[in-house]
Amino acid sequence: MAARPLHLFEAGVVTEQRFAGLAPAPAVLAERLVPALGPEKHARIPFNPRDRWLTAARESCRTLADGVALSLRSGASVLVLGGECTIVAGSLSGALAVEPDLALVYVDAHGDFNTLATTPTHYVSGMCLAHVCGRSVAPLLWPGARRIADERVALVGGRALDPGERQNLERSRLVRVAFDAEHGDVTPIVAFARRRAVWLHVDVDVVDPSAMPAVAFPSPGGVTLAALRELVTQVVTTADVRGIDLCGYDTRQDQRSALPSAIAGLVGALERTAAAS
Repeated sequence: MAARPLHLFEAGVVTEQRFAGLAPAPAVLAERLVPALGPEKHARIPFNPRDRWLTAARESCRTLADGVALSLRSGASVLVLGGECTIVAGSLSGALAVEPDLALVYVDAHGDFNTLATTPTHYVSGMCLAHVCGRSVAPLLWPGARRIADERVALVGGRALDPGERQNLERSRLVRVAFDAEHGDVTPIVAFARRRAVWLHVDVDVVDPSAMPAVAFPSPGGVTLAALRELVTQVVTTADVRGIDLCGYDTRQDQRSALPSAIAGLVGALERTAAAS
């Protein structure tokens, strides 16, 4: 990423009103990151749900896909500050339009690999990784949306899985890498990503709730903030990271605004590359 300018997108995409606290997170995080990173471009992706949250999410994802593709074609790297993990339906689709051989490193406490046949909640963000791997979720489809082959995807974390989701993953060709309180070694992740063109997706709920409580679905047994920061740093320095999604922060559960600085620090490696370029 050091040789390319940085384009930053705010994409507060949310698919259900009950998780509305995720929508303002990108603007809150941008206040910390824009001065530090000095992106060449800083854009906000419109998200206007009214009473049609899924429609608004799909439209925002499509707009994000167009923006990401345009930025990559201009030779920039991309940082997307998101609400839900649903943003990957847009960001990755746009990236694949330019880099069809891209690999995806998907860091999350959850699998997000339910389908309409296995989901116990019908929460679209819990199906978004399955969606980009070709198990299409109708509310996220639009003409020209891109998909990625299972074997080019590493699910990093995934400690909290639904039974049907677990079966879906077992039948897939995704690479699964343990990353939790008992498995903090980033070497297997670096081995997957090394010397590849990579899109890095990070949901902050992979961090243990004791350090990152302001998330929609906290799951005990997560990694430390330091371990996640090391993961991001190692992937950025050993792979050709074309873009990063950073999402999952719920502002309504952080009334004292104690967490934005810590979350912004997760992409400290980008600050160093920005200073060097």
